[in-house]
Amino acid sequence: MCNTTQQQQAVNSDASKELTALDVELKRVETQMRIAELQSTMDYNRSLAGQMQRQFETFQRMAKPLSESNFVPAAYKGNLGDCVIAVEIACRLNILPLTVMQNLCVVKGKPTWSAKFLIGCVNTCGRYSTLDYRFTIDGKVGEVSYKTWVKREGKNTEVLKPFERPDLDNVVCVAYAIEKATGKELVSPPVSIRMAVGEGWYSKDGSKWPTMPELMLRYRAASYWVSTFAPEMAMGFRTTEEAQDIVDVDYEEINDTALPAPTKPKPRPTTAAMEDAKDRLRNRGTKTAGTEPANQQPSIDMP
Repeated sequence: MCNTTQQQQAVNSDASKELTALDVELKRVETQMRIAELQSTMDYNRSLAGQMQRQFETFQRMAKPLSESNFVPAAYKGNLGDCVIAVEIACRLNILPLTVMQNLCVVKGKPTWSAKFLIGCVNTCGRYSTLDYRFTIDGKVGEVSYKTWVKREGKNTEVLKPFERPDLDNVVCVAYAIEKATGKELVSPPVSIRMAVGEGWYSKDGSKWPTMPELMLRYRAASYWVSTFAPEMAMGFRTTEEAQDIVDVDYEEINDTALPAPTKPKPRPTTAAMEDAKDRLRNRGTKTAGTEPANQQPSIDMP
């Protein structure tokens, strides 16, 4: 009886050891799988796709309350997609999202910066001195023709017209700032009233050039300065004033009624029609062969 009990205890002990070893092996495999999953997650998080995903999720969380706020412009209220883009641009420029929303305007379907926003970016970036301007008068505007668009027969046609005020002073403006790292003075391309007239900005409907020319010269000179020396600030966007001055492109209205009616394809002969045509040709050939020539006299039997 004692031997049987000892044998049973030995068997139970061996079974418990086997179970313990199996549990250890299972835990080891589970640990390895967990480590592999963590390593895969870390690799994805370090990749560009993982960084973009985390950034997008963060931008979306930030944009949602902004889209529900009454302080954002009307174009962004309730528009989560545009708010996400505004937050992303704000992070790239290291400014507040609300600042971007207040200065990023859509003109003719394209995003544009207000000129005063770009001027503020230059003044606060720390790389340059405050943006300043120089004004000079280069005689009179003189005889200048400006291009405008006239609608003729549903098509915008470019025409040149002489400027009605050739005795207007040709004010020239340049924007300049000092680069602090080098002490070099950076000067923008000049902008003048003659240029505004020749490009059609001055005479465009609703233009601010006739009523506030000095301010418009400053804005356009600042835009040229940023485009020349700090294009990363504008991120490739035009200013609102530039977009409003651009004339409409040539286009032609197409009237559906004026288009020629589509020609119907000629019906292809069927097999029965083709066989019938062949029979007629055969019959005509037989009749032609059986007739006498026209110049042949008929034979007359003499009695």
